[in-house]
Amino acid sequence: MILNRTRVEMIQNIDVSNIGWCNEAVIFHVINGKGSFTHRISEEDDEYDFYSQLLLNGKPIIQAKYPICPTCSGMLATGYGIENIDSPELKRVREVMNSDYQGISKSFEKIKPLLGMLTSGYYVLADAKLFPTDGQGNFFYSVPNELTPNEATCSEYYDSHLYSVAGGFPAYIYPTQKAELIKEERVDEYVQKFQTSKNPPRGLAYYEEGFVCALLDGHHKACAASVLGKSLSCLTIISPDSFRWADGTKYNEGNTLISKVGFAGIEVEVEKGTKLKDYQPLKGFKEKKFPISVYNITGRKFSDRYLTCYPTIHSLAAIITAEIDIQGDVVEYAKKLISIRNEDNVFKLSRLMAYLYDLRSEGGHTIAKLVMDNEDDYLPRLPLESAIKILLLYHNDETEQYMINYLVNHTPKDEAWDLVNSYWE
Repeated sequence: MILNRTRVEMIQNIDVSNIGWCNEAVIFHVINGKGSFTHRISEEDDEYDFYSQLLLNGKPIIQAKYPICPTCSGMLATGYGIENIDSPELKRVREVMNSDYQGISKSFEKIKPLLGMLTSGYYVLADAKLFPTDGQGNFFYSVPNELTPNEATCSEYYDSHLYSVAGGFPAYIYPTQKAELIKEERVDEYVQKFQTSKNPPRGLAYYEEGFVCALLDGHHKACAASVLGKSLSCLTIISPDSFRWADGTKYNEGNTLISKVGFAGIEVEVEKGTKLKDYQPLKGFKEKKFPISVYNITGRKFSDRYLTCYPTIHSLAAIITAEIDIQGDVVEYAKKLISIRNEDNVFKLSRLMAYLYDLRSEGGHTIAKLVMDNEDDYLPRLPLESAIKILLLYHNDETEQYMINYLVNHTPKDEAWDLVNSYWE
């Protein structure tokens, strides 16, 4: 009998019906984990920042500098290049990731070799919908190799209008494989598969921090999703990042009794008597200081067919903090907001339109025209400026007529006057 044998056990399926970014998820337990897929964390420096590297067999695949402040953004840098790391476990997993998706339970069994490389503890495996962008309006491969600020790295995005925060969750993709390895013919194969398959293959990712995930496998799939302007569903590994104390419990370090554990917003109830140390967090301060090296995995120029019409961290957080429904028919939802004129609905409509502007969607175009058609002199005013920005994306006779109508009915003193005139520049 091997006492220290690594085991990976599924605990239970999780109800994620109220989690918009997640299709399905399971919680699992790594026992006697190898710890060869883990984080290297530094102590805080004089500016209350710390360095982080996600390591695979001792090599960094994503590097970062994070602030202690949860609403402040950090910096990201590319890593060694996952294709250069000798990992039989990852190779085995990659070989089974190209078949059609068969559900979270079967997928969990297939990727166990990689999961066993984690540090011992509890994790969630989620089928998450990720955007192939950095969260700042760029194609996911269009990121510098050196440490660069990225607003999507904040663990809580602060909304100054609502004085509230949007907690981080898996949303955006960060590359770990050299861009030169992307083959256009392989991308085309996945484009066709995504268009024809009912359950297309998934990517594989690790939830790093804030709204950012490191893509472990599926760079061609992410490129194909970008060509189609769609999100990429990825099996995403998530470590615990929040804990809820049991009722009447006082903090007692690792012996503190807890009632729930959070995984990027997915809360899981635990058995009575569970202690904080039972759900060992993956991350911890381990080293005083270490250097962040510069590796060269990005820098390739990609063609314009790779779309960036995805929500930025600004518009994504705006939707979350304003509690706007984007799961159903957004056009019908917007009609309801327009029909009932009050301050709250006008605010929600402007936020919804900012989100749709990033998506460059036909729904956004339709709503923009609805706003322009329903303009009047009564307060509160509809968000005309957002509508005009969307219409300016479409240079045609219809848009020109909307611009002319605005100029006829307004004066140069109106806020959107200069914006409308930019149509002819």
